[in-house]
Amino acid sequence: MRDTPPRQVGPPPARPRFEFRERPSAVTVHRPTIVVASSVLWLAAGALGAVAALVMLLDLQALEAAVRTVVDRDFPAEQPATRDRAVALTSAVLVAGGAVGLAQVGAGLRLRAGRGAVRYLLVLLLVAAVVEIVLAVGVVDPVARLALLLGAACGAVAAVLMYLPDANRWFASRR
Repeated sequence: MRDTPPRQVGPPPARPRFEFRERPSAVTVHRPTIVVASSVLWLAAGALGAVAALVMLLDLQALEAAVRTVVDRDFPAEQPATRDRAVALTSAVLVAGGAVGLAQVGAGLRLRAGRGAVRYLLVLLLVAAVVEIVLAVGVVDPVARLALLLGAACGAVAAVLMYLPDANRWFASRR
């Protein structure tokens, strides 16, 4: 016969205890004030862009007349059909700038939620807003132009704030 070890009598051995730690991305980290400020500034920039588009849309005939004056003055040798298309396209781009403003609002909300990748989109939207300002010089109502300039200024400050070291650390901890 084989030697078998004696049976133990008594309670079974204690179960091992495991400690579950939360993932680093699940740990709540205090949102820096500069991220909140950047988000609020992006919301303001988007709202100002949408207001400027609304002002342009309310007086669309005057906008098209101003654009036509510039196109006729700067491109007298072009065919009338080509100038008409240029007027229509430029007017549409200026009014569609409201979509850039609404996109800034949506992206600003995503920024506040901790989505760091949206920072690149916001910079591209700021570039689009600056291009809109360049197109608006000399053809847009002063109220709309002021709203566009204030929106771009808010966006520029917000862009700087969202790339400061505290914001970078917070976004890196959110991954």
